[in-house]
Amino acid sequence: MRLFYLFVFSIVSYSTVLCAPTEAQFDGNKLFESWSGDKQDFALTSNSLQLKATGDQKISYLSSPSFVIDDAEWLCKLRLKFNPSGSNYVRLYLTSDSPNLNGSLNGYFVQVGNASDQILLYRQTGTSVRKVAASESQRVDYDSVAITLRVNRSADGEWIVASKVNDESDFSIDCTAIDTTFQSCYFFGIFCRYSSTRKESFFFDYVSAKGEEFVDETAPFVKSTSQSDTCLVLEFSERMNTKQTSFRLNEMNILGKWDVSGQKLTFLFNEPLQEGTIYRLQLKGLKDMAGNQIKEPYSEILLDGKLEWNDVIINEVLFHPFEGGEDYVELYNRSDKYIDLSNLLLATYKSDSIIYAAKKLPKRIIAPQEYVVVTSNQEAVCQFYNCMEDSCFVIIEKLPTYGNSKGNVVLINKDSLVIDELHYQESMHNELLKSKEGVSLERLSPDSNDWTSASETAGFGTPGYKNSTSASDLEEITLSNDVCHPHLSPEGDVVLTYSLTQPNYLANAYVFNLNGICVRHLAQNQMLGTCGEIVWDGKNDNGTLQPVAPYILIFEAHNAQGDVIKRKFVCIVGNAF
Repeated sequence: MRLFYLFVFSIVSYSTVLCAPTEAQFDGNKLFESWSGDKQDFALTSNSLQLKATGDQKISYLSSPSFVIDDAEWLCKLRLKFNPSGSNYVRLYLTSDSPNLNGSLNGYFVQVGNASDQILLYRQTGTSVRKVAASESQRVDYDSVAITLRVNRSADGEWIVASKVNDESDFSIDCTAIDTTFQSCYFFGIFCRYSSTRKESFFFDYVSAKGEEFVDETAPFVKSTSQSDTCLVLEFSERMNTKQTSFRLNEMNILGKWDVSGQKLTFLFNEPLQEGTIYRLQLKGLKDMAGNQIKEPYSEILLDGKLEWNDVIINEVLFHPFEGGEDYVELYNRSDKYIDLSNLLLATYKSDSIIYAAKKLPKRIIAPQEYVVVTSNQEAVCQFYNCMEDSCFVIIEKLPTYGNSKGNVVLINKDSLVIDELHYQESMHNELLKSKEGVSLERLSPDSNDWTSASETAGFGTPGYKNSTSASDLEEITLSNDVCHPHLSPEGDVVLTYSLTQPNYLANAYVFNLNGICVRHLAQNQMLGTCGEIVWDGKNDNGTLQPVAPYILIFEAHNAQGDVIKRKFVCIVGNAF
């Protein structure tokens, strides 16, 4: 248990006093080094600390660091040479997260005096105060009051406020309450509100706090950001040490201004920040009131710009998954801006074309030409498809309902303006497909509104990367390696590389020996994308390595429009050693 004698005024001499942990010495010329506030309004006189305000202000306070809050006891002996009222009263701040007791703070205080002459326990949130408990009326209804306050708080948040008034020999319990709203403490202090005739009528003889200290080991973090083109505001998870005001944005030194709560930091710029651009704000060295360093010393800031039609597009949709699989929607940033996904929602349409079941996307910055996959279950998607990177997945609790035969996928912004939409039907799939289950629809290109089935060679889906059906400008079919070196497999395999101007060809590929016997079926009615590879490892259909000799590789492909492609290549199986 830690005991803080915040100040004690000795009957013998006020020059020898127990002090706060900052070890401030109390003497006539050097008052309260560890204390902050309106020091000029207080003086040590007649073995007491007396309010001696000289200006026109109506409030004076002093505060000192204190972490006492659990299993705690606060004592305060004071004298008021007047009848306390709603205009003249004293507060003993038991806990506060700010040293400024005349500003925004979070904490508790006991007030002596109001219109009903009570002793009251209050909770303060920001600048708003709420009564937690109060004594009976007229408890301090005296022309002059000498009072000793005792406040206890258990670790479970049970408060007991007791007092001895004037000549009372024992403490009387004034009020009790249970309140656990705030469970931390950084400061403690006294607060006087007075009229011009009472500004020298407050006397404090003794104040102390003892109990278990609050230990803050939690690193603060940036809770939210908001900005316009010349202003940036950061809100932190807790009150910060506002002594630091100098920071860096990219390579530029900038100055920030804290608000009274100590949780909001504002930056103003002479030149507008650029929309859709990532800025790196360095917060290195920033600490909370307990001295904990900020969790992330660097923060990426994106100045949101206006999202326009097709800045982000729907690039691929799986609406009829395999059994045990999951729907997904792939989005693609086709703009040159960085875009925050939290400004977008995925939705569908009702039958009357009204936006329905909109699902907000989580915060995630996507760069130009970046893909993201939105789904409710990444594992259910990746068990059927080749998923390149976990980082391309954006998980939400539930996608809008997309029917297995037809439906609508709608991408909207926060103002419900449509950014892109897809009205799909099962008939949009390649008609040569025997089954559409588990086959995604892919956009042919970011600049096209044409859609078709993902290729079989790509596994019928390409979540998070370039579509298998992206059209090529050139039809080209070649052997990139025409000699098979079995001992170097897979680098030594024969590789047929194809690039087609259209997707959805069905392909067959065979390998024949010089006697005209087919030794390997490489592809049989396999649906192709616009580019890919067909590989032969030098083995027959039974997995037996073929003898060293020349072989003929036949490639044939056709589509539903009757287009036919045929190619014949000679390749060689080399020595296995």
